[in-house]
Amino acid sequence: MKTNKFFLYLTPAFLLAEILLYGLFLAHDLGGAHIGNATAVKYATVLLALAFAATGFLTSAGKPGAIRDTAFLTAGLVFTAISDWFLLVRGDHFEFGLVTFLCAQTCYAVRVRLAGRLTQKLSRVFLLLRVLLPLLLIALLPLLGLLSLLNALVAVYFVQLIFNLVENAVSAALPGAPEERFRPLLLAIGFLFFIGCDICVGLSNLAHGLGSSLIWLFYTPSQVLISLSSIRKEPHRYENTAD
Repeated sequence: MKTNKFFLYLTPAFLLAEILLYGLFLAHDLGGAHIGNATAVKYATVLLALAFAATGFLTSAGKPGAIRDTAFLTAGLVFTAISDWFLLVRGDHFEFGLVTFLCAQTCYAVRVRLAGRLTQKLSRVFLLLRVLLPLLLIALLPLLGLLSLLNALVAVYFVQLIFNLVENAVSAALPGAPEERFRPLLLAIGFLFFIGCDICVGLSNLAHGLGSSLIWLFYTPSQVLISLSSIRKEPHRYENTAD
């Protein structure tokens, strides 16, 4: 198996662009540099990740498994871009932004199941926990005096994010071909960065801005790693080209 030649050229360009933008806004957030519109620079990293994944989808024609996989990945990043438009660029409609983030996590959850590496028993257990844990957290909110639509959405969203990390980590640990294990490992690390970002968001909201400068330190790498999982192998000419 070899990497699609198109991605051999596209991936370094994508990573270089992301690194340049990443360094630019970190110089603003952590170093106090004046770079103009830092928000636009941050949002550009999200759109670049989406464009890279969409390219993976558009170049997967003729390989049904690849089309399905990259379609859910691209859909997840579309929902992410919509969320960031409201939460980052506009800074309003937080409930809607969380709903679209939840849609993104749902796309990623479907994707890990369609990969077929989890056993049926594990899939059922994880699915049950994905449903029961948010319900338990929502039931606790009134007892804590925190019941609101926003907090309920946060509870559902964060559980799905945690299980996307766990399920991909388990998938990476299971026996299989290197590519089958590498993609979920890449995603697990991406979701770990995602969780780091959300922890910073939580600290920022609870402690009057504490951790706010670190949010995008974690967030952009998470999106880059998730989008890189769109890279697939192509068979040698003598192999069956069915995916």
